Amino acid sequence: MADHQRNETAEDPRLRDRRLRESKQREHKQDYTGPVKQFVRKHAWVPAAQSRHEIVRDEGREHLRYFTLCAEEAIDVRLFRKEKLVESDGRGYPDIVFCEHFPDQYAVIAESLGRTRGFLADFKSLVLDRNEPKSEDFYSELPFDVYNLDFTGMCFPRGDPPFSRTLDAIVSLVDELGKPRYQKGFDIFLTFRADRSNENEEAIKQLKGHVRENKRERDWFRNAFVERYEDVGRLLDSKYHEFLLLTLPKLFGSFGMDAGFRVTCPYRLYYQRPNPPSRPLFYMISFVLSFDWVKERRKSLQRLCSRQEILLHAYTKLLQQLFKQDITNVNKVQFDYDLYEQEVKELLALSDEEF
Repeated sequence: MADHQRNETAEDPRLRDRRLRESKQREHKQDYTGPVKQFVRKHAWVPAAQSRHEIVRDEGREHLRYFTLCAEEAIDVRLFRKEKLVESDGRGYPDIVFCEHFPDQYAVIAESLGRTRGFLADFKSLVLDRNEPKSEDFYSELPFDVYNLDFTGMCFPRGDPPFSRTLDAIVSLVDELGKPRYQKGFDIFLTFRADRSNENEEAIKQLKGHVRENKRERDWFRNAFVERYEDVGRLLDSKYHEFLLLTLPKLFGSFGMDAGFRVTCPYRLYYQRPNPPSRPLFYMISFVLSFDWVKERRKSLQRLCSRQEILLHAYTKLLQQLFKQDITNVNKVQFDYDLYEQEVKELLALSDEEF
């Protein structure tokens, strides 16, 4: 009887993929081509990429190497091309690699970007399934200067373990980039859906526990937290999106420190979806993490801080930054929605020769 019930309720994989694809396309129409998303691109992604571009140029390269989950229209690629951050050779983008899970959307992106390297794969599998040919090819493309992980889903899906495959993939990538063959700076742009009703409660409980542990171990952390948020439980219940915008950069900063990087978080933003509001409501959160390699220090007659001391100091500065920094609620920013919509339309209408 139980087997019979399971067979009745099991979803056909093809139907599931179609449902997920159609859901993603609906979100895409509203989010990716809308003015709010364009605000995030212009006021977080572009300035962060410009800062990394300055470092790259000091190293003798003219353009960024860029990895992206760009969606069908590849608006980020077009915008970065317009800003002269990435290069087009007239046939494609030689220093850009994209990744897309759904075959029909992959085909649209591939046609739009020409001879640009792409992976028809799930990002998590691409990073974690190291014995698969596609994963081997992905690792052969490393490193990039900017990784734009513009996820449409949650960091801690209910069906995943608390240390989700998404989190595992990001941390594994950071660990890889800390190995001797790389050890250069890079940026990660991260975008997640903040929807507590569908997220793993054990993961949330662990994040909450980490905050309480920090409050016990660091007096300044406790004082700064109470001054800004009063209570972690209240923050979690009333502003789950801000809870994630505190705890996720803190978490990735810790993993970055372990891998040998100084981590900063120059931009944090959020916006409500759907817009105009209708049930169920959720938020999209977006933040930028900059990772810069901390080199070994040579001994001299004067005492220098050890590398570990430098990393710990940098992590403390990150935590302090997260309390002092304003978080941008894009829905409340006064900007010209029509103008930003028009900018997207103009980007989509441009051919490569017109950039």
